[in-house]
Amino acid sequence: VLLSCVHDLIPLQAVNCIRHFIDFFYYATAHEHTERSLLKMDETLKKFYTHSPIFEVLTGIKLSFPKCHAMQKYSSDIRSRGIIRGYSTNHSERQHKDDAKKVARRTN
Repeated sequence: VLLSCVHDLIPLQAVNCIRHFIDFFYYATAHEHTERSLLKMDETLKKFYTHSPIFEVLTGIKLSFPKCHAMQKYSSDIRSRGIIRGYSTNHSERQHKDDAKKVARRTN
């Protein structure tokens, strides 16, 4: 739905980049995987990275941030740990919040 709304408003390379990101997201969050689906996920990610420089051209900002880089590891993580819904970072993030609050309390 999003792509049909913006298709005529942004460059084709940007539309393709968004499309491949959405395809990657659907593959990554699937409830089950095969070797073929993981290979397709890797292909869509490569296509995403091929088209992503358009955003640097349009905005002057490079798509270079930790979560963007982490997408390269999704297929190997799924192979070793299972589907993404099977694991979470909530526990470590919760621990980080608690630890940060302890330090803040000591300094006040």
